[in-house]
Amino acid sequence: VGLVSTMALTGKEMIAALNAQSDSVTTVVHNSTSILRYYHTAGMLHSQADVYLSEGDHERAYVMLKKFARMYLLVIAEHNAYNTKQYQSEKFKFKRLCNQALAKIKELKESITTKYDKGFQESKSKATSSPALATPTTTTTTAPAAPTPSTTSTNPLVDQFALLRLGSKGTLPTKDTKSPASPQYPSAPALSHPQPSTTTTTTRPTKPTNPPPTQPAVSNSAAQFSSFRQVLLPQDLTSRFMKLAKYNTSKGNETCGILCGKLAKNQFHITSCILPPQTGSHNKTSTYGEEKLIALQESKGLLTLGWIHTHPTQSCFLSSIDLHTQFSYQAMMPEALAIVMAPTDRRLREGIFSLTKEGMVVIGNCPERGFHPHPNPERLYQQATHVALSRAKTQFYDLRSK
Repeated sequence: VGLVSTMALTGKEMIAALNAQSDSVTTVVHNSTSILRYYHTAGMLHSQADVYLSEGDHERAYVMLKKFARMYLLVIAEHNAYNTKQYQSEKFKFKRLCNQALAKIKELKESITTKYDKGFQESKSKATSSPALATPTTTTTTAPAAPTPSTTSTNPLVDQFALLRLGSKGTLPTKDTKSPASPQYPSAPALSHPQPSTTTTTTRPTKPTNPPPTQPAVSNSAAQFSSFRQVLLPQDLTSRFMKLAKYNTSKGNETCGILCGKLAKNQFHITSCILPPQTGSHNKTSTYGEEKLIALQESKGLLTLGWIHTHPTQSCFLSSIDLHTQFSYQAMMPEALAIVMAPTDRRLREGIFSLTKEGMVVIGNCPERGFHPHPNPERLYQQATHVALSRAKTQFYDLRSK
């Protein structure tokens, strides 16, 4: 959450800042999207609020509960399937949760207001008693906007997984010493606590002329308040996924999986990868059995944190349809990752991507389906920088037909 670094805000100002964060949740209703997916997304927001409450992080809990309430009242309740008999149990369950959330939001608002008003008065008193601080200033730290790539890519794609595996050992040597420095990626410790609708991905049959640039990492001082929470990725995930995809890859067919995990200490830990029932070809994979997928996630308490799929014969990039698929994940979870495995691409065999701010706007307003061009595609997605490797072991759930 884009919060403040000191108690320089009054309670009213802090609540206004938190409300701005919570209002960022999408309120556009797509009746073509299963209401089960919306319920699942609302459930993820509610579970994140529960985690923050248990950790005493009331500000972020407030934001998540408001996002949850907005999702239920402004999206789910407006869905065409909301009043159908088939989803009555979900309707009453989430209506009860929403009423409880609204009561908790009111309670948190009062406690947060009191906390920041007290902090503001104490800060003001200290400033008055100290000549050097006679004129107090308001200091805020907001999450920086995602850097917008240039129209023509000047930064080369980097092997993020290699950089991630290096940890603090330094950057990879490059042949071109004049190339811009590659971003640094930290290595994360092992996880210390116990461990969507039909998706269609299609690979564009041609290699992109302008690959997405690498984005600079967020500074340490701002990262702790960034709205993009760090995602910890098990270092064994991609190699083990490729073993499960080996047969399809040998036939030149795509394979996809759903990245799932937990929230702890304001970080996402990818703990699992689910391979849903699916059909694939050389440039397409389609998943089905959404109910089975969601049931498994909810039984294990797993959040949806992105997806991974192969490009057996193509390069490492996001096609136009991949961009739309990633939008559906990122609209529900801003930190969601899109991992692409391209074993035949000598330039980049593994890529971790996310849509840029511009990409979210362009794709969100694009009515096209299937293969279609987007203006300045290199500006629409980037190599994700909110990622670190962990030593945790990935749990795989293969739901495909044997």
